[in-house]
Amino acid sequence: MGLVGANLLNPSPRARQRFQNERERHVRVEAVHRAVEAVRKAAPGLVDDMHVQRELVLESLKTDPALLAAVGNVLRKDLEDNLSQSHDFLQLVKVIRGHAEVLLLQKHPNLPPEEAAEQEPTEGAIFFATTLMASKVDSLAFLNEVNRAFGDLRRFEIHPLLLKYVRIYAWQAKQKNLKLNLNGRCFAVCYYNPDAIIAIVQGFLDNMVKYAPASSSGTISIDEGEDEVRIAFNSLGPRISADETGRIFLPRIRGVAARELEPTGQGVGLGVVKELSDALDLDARVSQRSTAASGFPGYFETTFSFRVRKTGTSHSRDR
Repeated sequence: MGLVGANLLNPSPRARQRFQNERERHVRVEAVHRAVEAVRKAAPGLVDDMHVQRELVLESLKTDPALLAAVGNVLRKDLEDNLSQSHDFLQLVKVIRGHAEVLLLQKHPNLPPEEAAEQEPTEGAIFFATTLMASKVDSLAFLNEVNRAFGDLRRFEIHPLLLKYVRIYAWQAKQKNLKLNLNGRCFAVCYYNPDAIIAIVQGFLDNMVKYAPASSSGTISIDEGEDEVRIAFNSLGPRISADETGRIFLPRIRGVAARELEPTGQGVGLGVVKELSDALDLDARVSQRSTAASGFPGYFETTFSFRVRKTGTSHSRDR
Protein backbone atom coordinates (compact mmCIF):
# COMPACT_ATOMS: atom_id res chain seq x y z
CA MET A 1 0.00 0.00 0.00
CA GLY A 2 1.45 3.38 -0.98
CA LEU A 3 1.34 6.67 0.90
CA VAL A 4 0.11 9.90 -0.66
CA GLY A 5 1.70 12.85 1.08
CA ALA A 6 0.92 15.76 -1.20
CA ASN A 7 -1.87 18.34 -0.97
CA LEU A 8 -2.63 17.67 2.71
CA LEU A 9 -3.59 21.01 4.24
CA ASN A 10 -3.02 20.12 7.88
CA PRO A 11 -1.19 16.79 8.30
CA SER A 12 -0.86 15.41 11.82
CA PRO A 13 2.60 15.06 13.41
CA ARG A 14 2.34 11.29 13.03
CA ALA A 15 1.50 11.64 9.33
CA ARG A 16 4.46 13.98 8.74
CA GLN A 17 6.77 11.50 10.48
CA ARG A 18 5.53 8.61 8.33
CA PHE A 19 6.00 10.63 5.13
CA GLN A 20 9.61 11.31 6.14
CA ASN A 21 10.49 7.79 7.31
CA GLU A 22 8.69 5.70 4.66
CA ARG A 23 9.79 7.36 1.42
CA GLU A 24 9.98 4.01 -0.38
CA ARG A 25 6.19 3.75 -0.09
CA HIS A 26 5.42 7.17 -1.55
CA VAL A 27 3.28 7.33 -4.69
CA ARG A 28 2.61 10.28 -6.94
CA VAL A 29 -0.83 11.88 -6.77
CA GLU A 30 -0.94 11.98 -10.57
CA ALA A 31 -0.49 8.20 -10.65
CA VAL A 32 -3.44 7.75 -8.32
CA HIS A 33 -5.62 10.00 -10.49
CA ARG A 34 -4.66 8.04 -13.61
CA ALA A 35 -5.48 4.73 -11.90
CA VAL A 36 -8.87 6.00 -10.71
CA GLU A 37 -9.72 7.27 -14.18
CA ALA A 38 -8.73 3.94 -15.74
CA VAL A 39 -11.03 2.07 -13.36
CA ARG A 40 -13.87 4.48 -14.11
CA LYS A 41 -13.51 3.84 -17.83
CA ALA A 42 -13.40 0.08 -17.33
CA ALA A 43 -16.28 -0.09 -14.85
CA PRO A 44 -19.18 0.02 -17.36
CA GLY A 45 -17.68 -2.85 -19.27
CA LEU A 46 -17.05 -4.82 -16.10
CA VAL A 47 -20.60 -4.24 -14.89
CA ASP A 48 -22.04 -5.12 -18.29
CA ASP A 49 -19.97 -8.28 -18.37
CA MET A 50 -21.18 -9.18 -14.88
CA HIS A 51 -24.81 -8.77 -15.98
CA VAL A 52 -24.18 -10.82 -19.13
CA GLN A 53 -22.62 -13.62 -17.10
CA ARG A 54 -25.53 -13.51 -14.65
CA GLU A 55 -28.03 -13.80 -17.50
CA LEU A 56 -26.14 -16.74 -18.98
CA VAL A 57 -26.04 -18.55 -15.64
CA LEU A 58 -29.74 -17.97 -14.99
CA GLU A 59 -30.63 -19.17 -18.47
CA SER A 60 -28.48 -22.26 -17.97
CA LEU A 61 -30.25 -23.02 -14.70
CA LYS A 62 -33.51 -23.39 -16.61
CA THR A 63 -32.11 -25.80 -19.20
CA ASP A 64 -29.18 -27.59 -17.57
CA PRO A 65 -30.27 -30.15 -14.93
CA ALA A 66 -26.67 -30.75 -13.85
CA LEU A 67 -26.08 -27.06 -13.12
CA LEU A 68 -29.39 -26.76 -11.27
CA ALA A 69 -28.50 -29.84 -9.23
CA ALA A 70 -25.10 -28.35 -8.36
CA VAL A 71 -26.71 -25.13 -7.17
CA GLY A 72 -29.28 -27.17 -5.27
CA ASN A 73 -26.53 -29.09 -3.48
CA VAL A 74 -24.96 -25.83 -2.29
CA LEU A 75 -28.32 -24.55 -1.09
CA ARG A 76 -29.08 -27.85 0.61
CA LYS A 77 -25.83 -27.61 2.57
CA ASP A 78 -26.86 -24.14 3.74
CA LEU A 79 -30.32 -25.43 4.60
CA GLU A 80 -28.94 -28.41 6.51
CA ASP A 81 -27.02 -26.00 8.72
CA ASN A 82 -30.05 -23.75 9.12
CA LEU A 83 -32.42 -26.64 9.81
CA SER A 84 -30.16 -28.14 12.44
CA GLN A 85 -29.93 -24.75 14.14
CA SER A 86 -33.71 -24.31 13.86
CA HIS A 87 -34.60 -27.67 15.41
CA ASP A 88 -34.69 -26.45 19.01
CA PHE A 89 -36.53 -23.30 17.96
CA LEU A 90 -39.12 -25.36 16.09
CA GLN A 91 -39.70 -27.61 19.08
CA LEU A 92 -40.24 -24.56 21.29
CA VAL A 93 -42.69 -23.09 18.77
CA LYS A 94 -44.68 -26.34 18.74
CA VAL A 95 -44.80 -26.44 22.53
CA ILE A 96 -46.19 -22.89 22.61
CA ARG A 97 -48.73 -23.78 19.94
CA GLY A 98 -49.75 -26.83 21.98
CA HIS A 99 -50.45 -24.66 25.01
CA ALA A 100 -52.49 -22.28 22.83
CA GLU A 101 -54.54 -25.23 21.55
CA VAL A 102 -55.25 -26.37 25.13
CA LEU A 103 -56.50 -22.90 26.06
CA LEU A 104 -58.67 -22.76 22.94
CA LEU A 105 -60.07 -26.23 23.63
CA GLN A 106 -61.02 -25.21 27.15
CA LYS A 107 -62.99 -22.23 25.84
CA HIS A 108 -64.42 -23.89 22.73
CA PRO A 109 -64.45 -27.69 23.23
CA ASN A 110 -66.62 -28.33 20.16
CA LEU A 111 -64.58 -26.32 17.64
CA PRO A 112 -61.39 -27.24 15.78
CA PRO A 113 -58.41 -25.05 16.75
CA GLU A 114 -58.54 -22.92 13.57
CA GLU A 115 -62.17 -21.94 14.18
CA ALA A 116 -61.71 -21.46 17.92
CA ALA A 117 -58.71 -19.22 17.26
CA GLU A 118 -60.90 -16.88 15.23
CA GLN A 119 -63.06 -16.34 18.33
CA GLU A 120 -60.23 -15.50 20.75
CA PRO A 121 -57.92 -12.59 19.79
CA THR A 122 -55.10 -13.35 22.25
CA GLU A 123 -54.95 -17.15 22.19
CA GLY A 124 -55.83 -17.06 18.49
CA ALA A 125 -52.92 -14.75 17.69
CA ILE A 126 -50.52 -17.09 19.51
CA PHE A 127 -51.96 -20.14 17.75
CA PHE A 128 -51.86 -18.63 14.25
CA ALA A 129 -48.40 -17.08 14.66
CA THR A 130 -46.82 -20.31 15.92
CA THR A 131 -48.61 -22.37 13.27
CA LEU A 132 -47.23 -20.11 10.55
CA MET A 133 -43.69 -20.31 11.93
CA ALA A 134 -43.84 -24.09 12.24
CA SER A 135 -45.24 -24.62 8.73
CA LYS A 136 -42.59 -22.38 7.17
CA VAL A 137 -39.73 -24.22 8.85
CA ASP A 138 -41.26 -27.62 8.04
CA SER A 139 -41.56 -26.76 4.34
CA LEU A 140 -37.81 -26.08 4.08
CA ALA A 141 -37.16 -29.77 4.64
CA PHE A 142 -38.49 -30.52 1.14
CA LEU A 143 -35.91 -28.21 -0.44
CA ASN A 144 -33.27 -30.08 1.51
CA GLU A 145 -34.66 -33.53 0.60
CA VAL A 146 -37.40 -33.51 -2.03
CA ASN A 147 -37.67 -37.32 -2.03
CA ARG A 148 -39.57 -37.03 1.24
CA ALA A 149 -42.55 -36.01 -0.90
CA PHE A 150 -42.85 -39.60 -2.14
CA GLY A 151 -43.32 -41.04 1.34
CA ASP A 152 -46.27 -41.02 3.75
CA LEU A 153 -48.82 -40.97 0.91
CA ARG A 154 -52.44 -40.59 1.95
CA ARG A 155 -55.85 -39.92 0.48
CA PHE A 156 -57.35 -36.59 1.50
CA GLU A 157 -59.78 -33.94 0.32
CA ILE A 158 -58.18 -30.84 -1.14
CA HIS A 159 -60.89 -28.36 -0.08
CA PRO A 160 -60.59 -28.80 3.73
CA LEU A 161 -56.81 -28.48 3.44
CA LEU A 162 -57.13 -25.20 1.53
CA LEU A 163 -59.75 -23.90 3.94
CA LYS A 164 -57.52 -24.62 6.93
CA TYR A 165 -54.52 -22.73 5.55
CA VAL A 166 -56.54 -19.84 4.18
CA ARG A 167 -57.86 -19.37 7.72
CA ILE A 168 -54.35 -19.49 9.13
CA TYR A 169 -53.00 -16.94 6.65
CA ALA A 170 -56.10 -14.75 6.96
CA TRP A 171 -54.86 -13.84 10.44
CA GLN A 172 -51.56 -12.56 9.03
CA ALA A 173 -53.36 -10.86 6.13
CA LYS A 174 -55.54 -8.89 8.55
CA GLN A 175 -52.43 -7.18 9.89
CA LYS A 176 -52.21 -5.27 6.58
CA ASN A 177 -55.95 -5.10 5.91
CA LEU A 178 -55.66 -7.71 3.16
CA LYS A 179 -58.78 -9.80 2.64
CA LEU A 180 -58.42 -13.46 1.61
CA ASN A 181 -61.27 -15.31 -0.10
CA LEU A 182 -61.60 -19.01 -0.91
CA ASN A 183 -63.88 -19.36 -3.93
CA GLY A 184 -65.37 -22.61 -5.13
CA ARG A 185 -66.11 -25.92 -3.52
CA CYS A 186 -64.93 -29.33 -4.58
CA PHE A 187 -65.17 -32.84 -3.18
CA ALA A 188 -62.17 -34.22 -5.03
CA VAL A 189 -59.91 -36.67 -3.23
CA CYS A 190 -56.20 -36.82 -4.09
CA TYR A 191 -53.36 -39.15 -3.13
CA TYR A 192 -50.14 -37.40 -2.10
CA ASN A 193 -47.97 -36.70 0.87
CA PRO A 194 -50.22 -34.03 2.44
CA ASP A 195 -47.24 -32.16 3.87
CA ALA A 196 -45.89 -31.69 0.33
CA ILE A 197 -49.17 -30.17 -0.87
CA ILE A 198 -49.31 -28.03 2.27
CA ALA A 199 -45.80 -26.74 1.50
CA ILE A 200 -46.96 -25.60 -1.95
CA VAL A 201 -50.13 -23.99 -0.61
CA GLN A 202 -48.09 -22.32 2.11
CA GLY A 203 -45.52 -21.09 -0.43
CA PHE A 204 -48.15 -19.42 -2.61
CA LEU A 205 -50.14 -18.00 0.32
CA ASP A 206 -46.99 -16.67 1.93
CA ASN A 207 -46.02 -15.00 -1.34
CA MET A 208 -49.52 -13.51 -1.68
CA VAL A 209 -49.66 -12.06 1.83
CA LYS A 210 -46.10 -10.75 1.61
CA TYR A 211 -46.39 -8.88 -1.70
CA ALA A 212 -50.06 -7.90 -2.12
CA PRO A 213 -50.59 -4.23 -1.24
CA ALA A 214 -52.43 -3.23 1.91
CA SER A 215 -56.20 -2.79 1.61
CA SER A 216 -56.41 -5.08 -1.42
CA SER A 217 -57.67 -8.66 -1.65
CA GLY A 218 -56.46 -12.11 -2.61
CA THR A 219 -58.54 -14.95 -4.01
CA ILE A 220 -57.86 -18.67 -3.89
CA SER A 221 -60.00 -20.46 -6.46
CA ILE A 222 -60.65 -24.12 -7.23
CA ASP A 223 -61.28 -25.36 -10.76
CA GLU A 224 -62.27 -29.03 -10.74
CA GLY A 225 -61.99 -30.94 -14.00
CA GLU A 226 -62.59 -34.55 -14.88
CA ASP A 227 -59.14 -35.80 -13.90
CA GLU A 228 -57.51 -32.97 -11.99
CA VAL A 229 -58.08 -29.92 -9.83
CA ARG A 230 -56.25 -26.64 -10.46
CA ILE A 231 -55.82 -24.31 -7.52
CA ALA A 232 -55.11 -20.66 -8.35
CA PHE A 233 -53.89 -17.83 -6.11
CA ASN A 234 -54.86 -14.46 -7.56
CA SER A 235 -53.82 -11.11 -6.09
CA LEU A 236 -51.98 -7.91 -6.91
CA GLY A 237 -48.21 -8.15 -6.91
CA PRO A 238 -45.05 -6.37 -8.05
CA ARG A 239 -44.05 -6.43 -11.71
CA ILE A 240 -42.61 -9.68 -13.05
CA SER A 241 -40.73 -9.04 -16.29
CA ALA A 242 -40.97 -11.53 -19.14
CA ASP A 243 -37.49 -12.93 -18.53
CA GLU A 244 -38.22 -13.36 -14.80
CA THR A 245 -41.35 -15.50 -15.24
CA GLY A 246 -39.49 -18.81 -15.11
CA ARG A 247 -36.64 -17.66 -12.90
CA ILE A 248 -38.61 -16.62 -9.83
CA PHE A 249 -39.23 -20.31 -9.11
CA LEU A 250 -35.49 -20.93 -8.86
CA PRO A 251 -34.10 -21.08 -5.30
CA ARG A 252 -32.83 -17.73 -4.01
CA ILE A 253 -33.84 -15.90 -7.22
CA ARG A 254 -36.28 -13.00 -6.85
CA GLY A 255 -37.73 -10.48 -9.26
CA VAL A 256 -36.26 -6.98 -9.36
CA ALA A 257 -39.50 -5.29 -8.27
CA ALA A 258 -40.02 -7.86 -5.50
CA ARG A 259 -36.53 -7.20 -4.12
CA GLU A 260 -37.19 -3.46 -4.07
CA LEU A 261 -40.53 -3.98 -2.31
CA GLU A 262 -39.31 -6.55 0.22
CA PRO A 263 -35.49 -6.45 0.52
CA THR A 264 -35.36 -9.05 3.31
CA GLY A 265 -36.99 -11.90 1.37
CA GLN A 266 -34.99 -15.10 0.92
CA GLY A 267 -36.43 -16.39 -2.36
CA VAL A 268 -36.88 -19.83 -0.80
CA GLY A 269 -40.68 -20.27 -0.73
CA LEU A 270 -41.15 -20.47 -4.49
CA GLY A 271 -38.00 -22.58 -4.70
CA VAL A 272 -39.73 -25.18 -2.51
CA VAL A 273 -42.79 -24.96 -4.76
CA LYS A 274 -40.70 -25.64 -7.87
CA GLU A 275 -38.86 -28.59 -6.31
CA LEU A 276 -42.13 -30.24 -5.34
CA SER A 277 -43.91 -29.32 -8.56
CA ASP A 278 -41.14 -30.82 -10.69
CA ALA A 279 -40.94 -33.95 -8.54
CA LEU A 280 -44.71 -34.57 -8.43
CA ASP A 281 -45.66 -33.13 -11.85
CA LEU A 282 -47.92 -30.45 -10.39
CA ASP A 283 -47.37 -27.88 -13.18
CA ALA A 284 -46.77 -24.83 -10.97
CA ARG A 285 -46.94 -21.66 -13.05
CA VAL A 286 -47.42 -17.89 -12.91
CA SER A 287 -49.13 -15.35 -15.17
CA GLN A 288 -49.53 -11.60 -14.88
CA ARG A 289 -51.51 -8.87 -16.62
CA SER A 290 -49.43 -6.37 -18.56
CA THR A 291 -51.21 -3.26 -17.26
CA ALA A 292 -51.05 -1.96 -13.70
CA ALA A 293 -54.08 -2.29 -11.46
CA SER A 294 -56.32 0.73 -11.07
CA GLY A 295 -55.73 2.46 -7.76
CA PHE A 296 -52.53 0.51 -7.03
CA PRO A 297 -49.63 2.00 -9.04
CA GLY A 298 -46.80 -0.44 -9.58
CA TYR A 299 -48.95 -3.49 -8.86
CA PHE A 300 -50.27 -5.98 -11.40
CA GLU A 301 -52.89 -8.72 -11.22
CA THR A 302 -50.87 -11.89 -10.70
CA THR A 303 -51.96 -15.54 -10.65
CA PHE A 304 -49.91 -18.45 -9.34
CA SER A 305 -51.39 -21.93 -9.72
CA PHE A 306 -50.73 -25.66 -9.53
CA ARG A 307 -52.71 -28.85 -10.15
CA VAL A 308 -53.36 -32.09 -8.31
CA ARG A 309 -54.60 -35.32 -9.86
CA LYS A 310 -57.91 -36.69 -8.61
CA THR A 311 -58.22 -40.23 -7.31
CA GLY A 312 -61.89 -40.08 -6.44
CA THR A 313 -64.70 -38.06 -4.90
CA SER A 314 -65.55 -37.63 -1.24
CA HIS A 315 -68.70 -39.32 0.04
CA SER A 316 -69.58 -35.99 1.67
CA ARG A 317 -70.87 -34.86 -1.74
CA ASP A 318 -73.84 -37.17 -1.24
CA ARG A 319 -74.65 -35.99 2.27
